[in-house]
Amino acid sequence: MKSTACFSLLTFLIFSLSSLFADKVEPAKDAVVYNGNHYKAFLDTNSTWWEAKFACDDIGGELVVINDAKENEFIRKLAQENLIWLGGTDEFEEGIWTWDNGDEFSFKNWDENQPSAASGHNFLILDGKKGKWADTTDFSAKVKGYICEWKGTAPKKKAK
Repeated sequence: MKSTACFSLLTFLIFSLSSLFADKVEPAKDAVVYNGNHYKAFLDTNSTWWEAKFACDDIGGELVVINDAKENEFIRKLAQENLIWLGGTDEFEEGIWTWDNGDEFSFKNWDENQPSAASGHNFLILDGKKGKWADTTDFSAKVKGYICEWKGTAPKKKAK
């Protein structure tokens, strides 16, 4: 168990450090703009959380991070009723949820009886039907997609 956690931490650190030195990539041309950021949904995939994270990293984005109820609703609609990966995990310390990009994990939208704290349930998903969150394993076959986010790449709309 410890060796698996150490390996995961080492993998995470290597890829995190490599992204610091990578050139910034423009968001996908078909990405959707919301509140100063770009988002692109990749649905009908059977990716693990780590595969989704690395896929977003590879195209210059990150697994989506949700900071408020309005953004949660926007992401729920993009998910088109699918279960999707979000950029949250408690893999490194059980019960301590963090966003992969380092943003503060302040907004939460857990479903009833969530997070479950079940062994191995260390990765955050959003239910595209209800907009609620749950934790699951990295290999959940129920998860059918993910959303990549590019922060600060679009102008913010002024409040009316």
